[in-house]
Amino acid sequence: MNLSTQSEFDLIGQNVTISDSKNKEIIGINGKIIMETKNMIIMNTKNGKRNIPKDICQLSSDNGVVIETDSTELNKRPHERLEILV
Repeated sequence: MNLSTQSEFDLIGQNVTISDSKNKEIIGINGKIIMETKNMIIMNTKNGKRNIPKDICQLSSDNGVVIETDSTELNKRPHERLEILV
């Protein structure tokens, strides 16, 4: 995952698009990730804030890199993923 952040596990602040999902209605939604919990990503879109479950979707960043959010590394809280790096 090559994202323009200081940590490769930091999603907050990234502009992303939902490229694939089990819920076909949310495919194509794009926006900036403003908050993240253990199981949800909160995106600020042009139509307001959207809560997106991590385990049902794939995200792609602006530069085309696909972020698979169903991995065990991303289904943790952001501060828990930092412990992996230490």
